[in-house]
Amino acid sequence: MKRQKDEEGGQEWLNTYADMITLVLTFFVLLYSISNVNISKLEEIASAMQRQLGIEAQTDIEDVPQDLKYPVIGENNEESTQVPTGSQNTQASAREMALMARDIQTYFDSENLDAIVSNSENAVFIRFKNDLLFDPDSASLRADSKSMLDAVGIMLKEKQDNILAVYINGHTAQAANSLINDRLLSSERADNVAIYLEDQVGFDPKKLICRGYGKYYPIADNATREGREQNRRVDMIILGNGYRPPDTIDAMETMDPLFPVTMPGDKAMIQEGTGSD
Repeated sequence: MKRQKDEEGGQEWLNTYADMITLVLTFFVLLYSISNVNISKLEEIASAMQRQLGIEAQTDIEDVPQDLKYPVIGENNEESTQVPTGSQNTQASAREMALMARDIQTYFDSENLDAIVSNSENAVFIRFKNDLLFDPDSASLRADSKSMLDAVGIMLKEKQDNILAVYINGHTAQAANSLINDRLLSSERADNVAIYLEDQVGFDPKKLICRGYGKYYPIADNATREGREQNRRVDMIILGNGYRPPDTIDAMETMDPLFPVTMPGDKAMIQEGTGSD
């Protein structure tokens, strides 16, 4: 029985031999993989391990590869292309709106047109006196106003990608004993301006927003003829892509009734609430 046990245990050396062969094979595979490794990547791995172990060596700026110190920015280098931040987009939009306001004002001055242009950050305001666009009690565009709308519309279309929305606000000052509904008249006038910009100029209709306010938001005294002439108007408010509406509760509670923004200089008269004639 003792001899039989010795013979059975004599084969155990094969297990050790098999383990050694496996380790040798693994060693040669490792040597082969190291012989084909990218040296620069290996150095990066070694550097990363040094940082993790807290033994990172100091590197002089002269030792940094040239393409890392001065990365090349080109059309095909997507990784190095910088994406503008929100602030940069807002500033770029404000510049485009300022340039548009300047161009429109230059056109009005050259044609001696009685229209007002102003701008604030990311918004352009245009006020057309009513007789520039419409005859009294009429919502049909005057024939001589169409060339002006063509010129303004072309400038808007050129900046179309920079424009968030164009609000067209119609206002009236209904005369005494008039049979025309001032709300309908102001709405139709705003609509007809938008329709012209859409059909004749080709401006994006989704960005045109029309509203009729009737006689309820005057900018002058409605009791006088001169005041009523000022109140009869069409306002165009052009918002740049960088425009942001108020996002706080306090801002929403005090929001302008002519949202999103009011023409400069109008708030005082609107707060006074001068009535119709």
